[in-house]
Amino acid sequence: MTRAFFVVLFVFAYAFLVGSVCILIVLFQRKPDILYRAGRHCIGWAMKFADVEIDIRGREHIKAGQNYLFLANHQSYSDPPALVFSIPLDVRLILKRELRKLPLIGYILQLGGFVFIDRKDRTQAIEAMKQAVRQLRNQESFLIYSEGTRTRTGKMGPFKKGPFVLAIESGVPIIPVSVSGSYAIMPPQQFKISPGKIRISFHPPIETKGQTLGTREWLMDRVRKTIASGLTESEYDVKAVSGEKGHEN
Repeated sequence: MTRAFFVVLFVFAYAFLVGSVCILIVLFQRKPDILYRAGRHCIGWAMKFADVEIDIRGREHIKAGQNYLFLANHQSYSDPPALVFSIPLDVRLILKRELRKLPLIGYILQLGGFVFIDRKDRTQAIEAMKQAVRQLRNQESFLIYSEGTRTRTGKMGPFKKGPFVLAIESGVPIIPVSVSGSYAIMPPQQFKISPGKIRISFHPPIETKGQTLGTREWLMDRVRKTIASGLTESEYDVKAVSGEKGHEN
């Protein structure tokens, strides 16, 4: 708990000291690039303080000048910083609307082009997804968790259909991402960070141009199997991945 407390304290202190300066620069230059550079720098230090190593594999699949929809499994709260640090692009996320209310950090996320969604408000949720499609078509990259939420068991959960509709409507290539080892670092329902290693594996891109809602299930199944290929056997359900077991809509 002590380690987690100091890491959180560092992140908030960094956001208020460095983030405030970055906001002024963004408002003057009208470009959020510096926010991402500062964010990666903050994450790098936070990971050192937490004694967490990030093992990055397959980054050669990410080509300069191309935007992507990164679809990853979600093991713990340590996934987002590890992925933002590992992806060599300025990547946006779709976040819970409550995060927008965080002092200063919420404003920084907004300036960075992050999309906020209220899943309890269907109209707002649909508009948020349309906004994400517009940004993807505008050459921005997004990171989305295929399960929609963190696993509570350590195993990859059922996939949601929303991210695949987003991919098909935008026509942006999908890069499946396997996140392994982070469940043990930040278990659910515990304010605790344990030392360890997170392995981030980027897989070859999957083209979505020409895909339709009729091929969505095929696309979902392909991404699921690809992500599972980068996990340990204890991190996914073999029957679910093989298709012997149904998945959630």
